[in-house]
Amino acid sequence: MLKGCGAGVPVIFNLASYPQAIDELAGHHYREWEYLYPDDTIASFAADLSRPPGADTLPTTWVLTADKQVMGSVSLLEHDLDTDSHWSPWLANLWVHQDWRGRGLGKRLVLHACEQGVAAGFTTLYLYTAEHAAFYAGMGWQQLRSTHKNGVPITIMSFALTRAA
Repeated sequence: MLKGCGAGVPVIFNLASYPQAIDELAGHHYREWEYLYPDDTIASFAADLSRPPGADTLPTTWVLTADKQVMGSVSLLEHDLDTDSHWSPWLANLWVHQDWRGRGLGKRLVLHACEQGVAAGFTTLYLYTAEHAAFYAGMGWQQLRSTHKNGVPITIMSFALTRAA
């Protein structure tokens, strides 16, 4: 459990500001996606979350908390699929704790990542999903192609970022 955040109101913050949340978040991510990463461990998930940003401020992970509880996360990564390294950056690690799903928090996290992408000067974001293509399509993401990751069917999608007038 994360200490020092919240008071009932969900807050999104940069994970780099609260490294004490890395191990908890890595455990959640591992349990959610271990079927896509059969060779990884909780420790390797934690190592990925601990990587400092490079010159382009990537990777960056944001965490949603309330009442000192980690409720969700989202990341922007330079690359997320080795087979498609020509596309960048990637929205990844969208996760909402099962107790908080169905309340619009996933959408809020995606919108936050998109806003951060616009602020960083990116024009397009990419992602892949094994199960939630309809969720992203409902937010305006476009399907680019279908493929497989470690034998699991996935959909690769993109979203054109625009600056507010």
